Amino acid sequence: MEILKNPHFDFLGKARYFVAASLIVILGGIAYVARYGLRYGVEFSGGTELILKFASPPHVDRIRDAVDKLTPGAVIQTYGDSSKNQVLVRLAGSEQGEVENAARPVLQALATTYAENPVVESSSETVGPIVGAELRKTAIKLTLLGLLFEFAYIWFRFRGPVWGAAAAVAVLHDVLVTLAFLAFFHFEITLNVIAALLTLVGYSVYDTIVIFDRTRENLRHRRKEPLSTILNDSVNQTLTRTLISNGTTFLAVLGLYIFGGEVLRGFGFAMVVGIVVGTYSTIYIASPFVIWWQGMKDRRPAAAKAAL
Repeated sequence: MEILKNPHFDFLGKARYFVAASLIVILGGIAYVARYGLRYGVEFSGGTELILKFASPPHVDRIRDAVDKLTPGAVIQTYGDSSKNQVLVRLAGSEQGEVENAARPVLQALATTYAENPVVESSSETVGPIVGAELRKTAIKLTLLGLLFEFAYIWFRFRGPVWGAAAAVAVLHDVLVTLAFLAFFHFEITLNVIAALLTLVGYSVYDTIVIFDRTRENLRHRRKEPLSTILNDSVNQTLTRTLISNGTTFLAVLGLYIFGGEVLRGFGFAMVVGIVVGTYSTIYIASPFVIWWQGMKDRRPAAAKAAL
């Protein structure tokens, strides 16, 4: 199946503009996070998670109105099977005393402002700030370890550090850009979002390996041609595969974002952004990095000879 027959787009000829755009987004994301910080979920910031069971099907908007008067910004969403009439309420908190006493005012507010549908059963779980900080460190370690193992594997698989370094830089780019968009659109960093980022680490590098593998095949038969030409041709030769596989994956995660509900909205958004950015980075980040690396390598002998 061919969507485009024999494409000859000059992808790498325009790479400098896309690299500049990526740098602007990443630096903008870093500046935004430095000024406003990331929004962490209860798992990372510490807080209380309530599961409330109501006598009849609850109206989430009524519950949100009652809870927002106490703790603005609380996450409120339906929980589990809709027939069980359950609602999940997540309340952030920084002080240990606030965290432990957060459930009681919520139940009192609901009993007052939503008395026609009383809470018949409730449970709460507390995550302290110290535990949240440890979870943040663990999430960062997992992401960095993923990058390290990918770098080592691709180095071994393609018999050269340049390929592993290019893939690792592209994946790091994907994570930073996705985090920037999560910050720009005020999504919370939850365990679901971390799972999405780790998924993207694997997905993005797979797309990069496909193009690098085609490049390696072309290098065997076209040794005298410039590396930039071979890489650009390899991107064009795998373009149909990229459009089909990444396009179907994008449609799947887009549906997850639109129809997955509040519980999966952050996960779906991270996957939607990550699929687009991962496809983009393989062409405009990983491939130009290989060319830049090779150019630096070729200039060293020339500089040594000039010095003599």
